[in-house]
Amino acid sequence: MNFCGKNIYFLGIGGVSMSSLAIMLKERGCFVDGSDEAEGRGTDILKERKIEVDFQICPEKIENADLVVFSSAIKDDNPQMILCKKMKKKLWTRGQLLGAISDEYENVIAVAGSHGKTTTTALIFEILQVAGVEPTLHLGGFRVEDGLNFHLGDKEFFVTEACEYHNNFLNLHPYISVVTNIEKEHMDFFKTFSNQLKSFEIFKKQSKIVVDNFCGIKATHIRHDRHGGLLFTLVKDGLKLMDVHMHICEEVNTQNCIYAYLVAKKLGINDCIIKKAFENFKGVSTRFERMRCPFFDVCICDYAHHPTEIQNAISTAKKLFKNKELVTIFQPHTYSRTQSLLPQFVGTFKGLKHPLFFRTYSAREKASDGISALQFADILQKSNKNAKYFDNFDDLRAFLMNFSKEDAALLFLGAGDLPSILHKNLFVE
Repeated sequence: MNFCGKNIYFLGIGGVSMSSLAIMLKERGCFVDGSDEAEGRGTDILKERKIEVDFQICPEKIENADLVVFSSAIKDDNPQMILCKKMKKKLWTRGQLLGAISDEYENVIAVAGSHGKTTTTALIFEILQVAGVEPTLHLGGFRVEDGLNFHLGDKEFFVTEACEYHNNFLNLHPYISVVTNIEKEHMDFFKTFSNQLKSFEIFKKQSKIVVDNFCGIKATHIRHDRHGGLLFTLVKDGLKLMDVHMHICEEVNTQNCIYAYLVAKKLGINDCIIKKAFENFKGVSTRFERMRCPFFDVCICDYAHHPTEIQNAISTAKKLFKNKELVTIFQPHTYSRTQSLLPQFVGTFKGLKHPLFFRTYSAREKASDGISALQFADILQKSNKNAKYFDNFDDLRAFLMNFSKEDAALLFLGAGDLPSILHKNLFVE
């Protein structure tokens, strides 16, 4: 599709992926605006780029659109979707648009998997930049370096996350694809793990080169410096490849680094450049990000919303802050995920001393689609009487103030709006 000069309207434009796609289209000469339910980081970036965001239905804008793009959060019963169909507008999913944009590039590098997509994608982008290449980036998070979820480069490389939800990643035909791992996820769409695996196999078949294992590379001598920075050595067949000292701290990032390293080697990039990129890398926002908090010495926000990710974050916190009292605050992301992975969630939190839960971030769902944070807290209380639920931030903050500023380490977990709430309430800077 020739986008130049087209009038394109986005439903759910403030999403982390949708906002970056909207900016990319504006740079191609499109007339772009869209709607969303609430303000957030994505809408802030859009406003900086002079892209208008509506918080109410605008029939005239939909009527004038050559194309309407909608996110997975927009259901068929959405009033704007109903209006689009009534007007017989041309409709594309977010995944279709991403696929169409990616087709304009010589080499697509797409990172898929249940965990680690965002960090691995950002690492690959960092390596290419250090190598003197000017890649375009589409990221499912915000880089710490510049606070952005995109970078507009040239047409040689397009580096993107490849989300499996609703099979969005099947719109991509990568030169190199990465599959970091596959765990049971998005059962509201896939229904069975077997279906999920089949989709990943199709994705890999659509790729010219697939990186889905460590190819004999290991991270050894993993440790932290006194500031929490991550140190490790990459080795292959007993031979040292490089020593690495990174700003980020979660040990699971050694795996993300290995995948990024393998992609870089496929592109002929030397180890000195890769090492420099790793050590330059500042990370992605809310990926075990230490926040400045006037009330507590240690306050961490982590995007973890799957039991495996949560276990990794908790493990890191226990290692880094072993002399402090760990307080975990989890905001579940979608009711269906909580229900489909309930045994794993219970196993993750039942042994914690202070498991606290904040109201579910429903995203695209209704409470009837699964189990709420309140229901989960009630279930967990059968094995851990310290489990507590909070429906509003004022009550949560009041409870947290019972802990010592110096002795407690707060770990906020989840892919919802809790980090934004912390900022709005001046709990973190």
